[in-house]
Amino acid sequence: MAEVRLTLEEYEALRRMITSERESEGATLAETKKPTRRKKNKKLSKALRMANSKLRNKNGSLKKGKKQSDVMKMAHKLMKKM
Repeated sequence: MAEVRLTLEEYEALRRMITSERESEGATLAETKKPTRRKKNKKLSKALRMANSKLRNKNGSLKKGKKQSDVMKMAHKLMKKM
């Protein structure tokens, strides 16, 4: 493989060119937005607490015949009623 040597100025110019291409594509890290918390998230968390309290034993394990999917199904149904 051929050995390529760049001066510091050439290297910096190459880096600037690469970053400007990324910015033109819209892939800058500074512009990424943080996810916002929505009303649905608050309602779902409250519904999950209610569903867990109904479908779990005092020691935290699920009641006989119940699965985690049952907890989520009940939570979504409760959330719709809110």
